[in-house]
Amino acid sequence: MKVKKYSLLGKLALVILSYGLCVLAWLGKLPNATTMDIWGASAMAYGLMLGTIDFNIMRDNWVGK
Repeated sequence: MKVKKYSLLGKLALVILSYGLCVLAWLGKLPNATTMDIWGASAMAYGLMLGTIDFNIMRDNWVGK
């Protein structure tokens, strides 16, 4: 698999996980978590994990191979 595919799958998994955690919070299973906390943590995870991958993909497109 190419790096673009891994990036896409990572983004998809992160969004699905975040929505799942929001549903659990709304159902009362995560009593101390707010929606803002959940999406803030997922945004940080995106920035740390996938931001560098996406930047490298864009850089390769600008510079060429």
